[in-house]
Amino acid sequence: MPIEIRPLRSYGEYLACEELQREVWGAFGAAPYHLLLTAQRNGGLVLGAFDHDAPGAPLVGFVFGFLGRDAAGRLKHASHMAAVLPAYRDAGIGERLKWAQREHVLAQGLDLITWTFDPLIARNARLNLRKLGGVCRTYIRNIYGPEPEDPHGELPSDRFLVEWWIASERVAARAGGNRTHDDLQGRAPLVNPDPREPSIEPAGERFLLQIPADIDALRVSDMSMARAWRYQVRAIAEAAFAASYVVTDFAPAGAAGLYLFERRSLP
Repeated sequence: MPIEIRPLRSYGEYLACEELQREVWGAFGAAPYHLLLTAQRNGGLVLGAFDHDAPGAPLVGFVFGFLGRDAAGRLKHASHMAAVLPAYRDAGIGERLKWAQREHVLAQGLDLITWTFDPLIARNARLNLRKLGGVCRTYIRNIYGPEPEDPHGELPSDRFLVEWWIASERVAARAGGNRTHDDLQGRAPLVNPDPREPSIEPAGERFLLQIPADIDALRVSDMSMARAWRYQVRAIAEAAFAASYVVTDFAPAGAAGLYLFERRSLP
């Protein structure tokens, strides 16, 4: 599939990016073309994926971010949105967009990109941690609402904050194709065998935390179980981050996915 990854250039491409967002997220809301354009002209970045095999080489995916600062005042790139049209998923386009984003941000003299993702979504965890080499040490509760939290409605919009240290040896190795394929099962104690039972208190140098393999299907079939996962993962992750653990890896494990938490220092 001849997919070209490059910055958006024309008025029509920015409008196409607006439309792509609506197709992927529906009523969630789209970043308007004038915001995307202004961000890109002022240190931000809007990369598009274009299919040159289709008539008109349409936009089929994008990633959007802008300049920001972390809590310590370090200048960084805040990656805010990324999406690929459903018909083009599972073709590695999202990963290609992230690696292209890394190259552009490195050229700006920056070494950190951050973004957030739902820690219960296994496919995103695998991309962000295992494939790209990101790490997480911050848990954000209910970042997009609803407010107040409704214990009987939608799940709270909790997120992990990914830190992608793009000049690090860890990330450079993955960019060069040197990626881990380790099975995490048995590498450390599992602290949450059942989301409806008390978890084991994290201890030692490393531990595993499991999540369901498909939280979207679970929301439909058993919302109470999905909610149990949300609150259990929240409690364990917040306690672990407060105790200086860092999430360093993720791997599928049958009907579950496994996060690896380790005690380690970061910049």
